Amino acid sequence: MIAGGIDVGGTKIEASLFDANWQAVETRRVDTPQSYSALVEAVAAQAAWLGDVPVGIGLPGRDDGATGLAFTANLPASGKPLRDDILRAVGRDASFGNDCDLFALSEARLGAGQGYGVMFGLILGTGIGGGFCLNGRLVETRGGAMGEVGHLPIPASLGLPLLPCGCGRRGCFETLASGPGMVRLGAHLDGRTRNPKEIAAEGGTVFAAWLEIVAALVASLQCTLDPDVIVLGGGLSNIDGLADRLSAALPPVLLKATAPPTILKAKYGDSSGTRGAALLAMQEAGA
Repeated sequence: MIAGGIDVGGTKIEASLFDANWQAVETRRVDTPQSYSALVEAVAAQAAWLGDVPVGIGLPGRDDGATGLAFTANLPASGKPLRDDILRAVGRDASFGNDCDLFALSEARLGAGQGYGVMFGLILGTGIGGGFCLNGRLVETRGGAMGEVGHLPIPASLGLPLLPCGCGRRGCFETLASGPGMVRLGAHLDGRTRNPKEIAAEGGTVFAAWLEIVAALVASLQCTLDPDVIVLGGGLSNIDGLADRLSAALPPVLLKATAPPTILKAKYGDSSGTRGAALLAMQEAGA
């Protein structure tokens, strides 16, 4: 094995070992704990399971560059020195990156985004986020906020409620476009509570409204980054035919006389983040 990657999400922590062909030869998933100390211990245990190989770790949210404290909407870690505590628990070096950035890197280098010059990896899952790549290389900015598209505001023209978001603001895309957000949307529109899989299978008013919200997010991405391709990841990307259904929802919301981005499902599904983390570990190891 040449490297290991760990993807820390709001519902699961996944670790994978990769061979020289970047194939995952063994994978281990555990549920994400709901307390900070248990979270740190769980990530350290996944690193120990990977063994003596370079290890990369993808974390949601961002770190404050001045204090090193984490800011995340979907883990019990905001205001904590998460990276430092993980390193202390692991007991050896590890590489760290934003989980959405690492998903994008994986798909740009090895997955569905190969061959596209301007690529955005959009994660639709427990949270909403993304990563931006140019010619197969991750674009990183000073503050690290470029991929935090889940915290852009939902357009007022959609007439939807402004719900509180884990980031501390209201009306973010994440509140209604994420998996939990789709559940909230259903309760708002028809008073019924069911999971995203059930809502998508119905294909009715609630799912159409959710598609409209995600299409509005794509329109925002087009007017700012104008990607050639958007690669979908996260648990909601597994909705049957989502890439085609989202593409069909784009024409009414995109800027007139502009070409829509190609919408594709990630080649490596919701496991692409571990591959991106392992790529980062190898890159920082100089391999």
